[in-house]
Amino acid sequence: MSIELHCPQCEKLIRAPDDAGGKHGKCPYCKHSVYIPLPSSGDDEIGLAPLDDDEERRAEELRRESISYAATLDKDPAAKGEGGASGAGGAGARSRPEAAETPGEVIDIPAAVERFVLAMRDSKLDEAERIAGRLRRTGTRARDHIEGLMLDQMPPKIKDIPAPLMQGFLKKLLEMLG
Repeated sequence: MSIELHCPQCEKLIRAPDDAGGKHGKCPYCKHSVYIPLPSSGDDEIGLAPLDDDEERRAEELRRESISYAATLDKDPAAKGEGGASGAGGAGARSRPEAAETPGEVIDIPAAVERFVLAMRDSKLDEAERIAGRLRRTGTRARDHIEGLMLDQMPPKIKDIPAPLMQGFLKKLLEMLG
């Protein structure tokens, strides 16, 4: 058995004996110094667990509870420690949603972000602007969610939108949120 690798310089296929693994050698074609990796064993496989439907259901319930809790906080300034209905100034004023047109409005941030991405994909810029306006009222929660999606190495697939395009749409949404 032999170790197969490609020369990083000329990219030609090189075969080396198993006992050369972990050492350096010279490419027979271009004489470039090449590191020969250790031979792989069949034990390198990572076992994957099947999708747990109960865990997925609990995660969805938790997401809905979070949305409900956030809506409760948006309705009741005293629950956030803002000191009454005035809501002007103070440490908690920054986290209060901007001019909530509908008191107690529940905004499903992940669903709104998905609708924004789809509107951008379909060039429905007015709809995308309207969705961004609704997300602005959620304060920093929408920004946190979007930034988390951008950091995620495997963001959720939205209607087969390529990852670079998705990243661009999310950056644009962050710009629109200010």
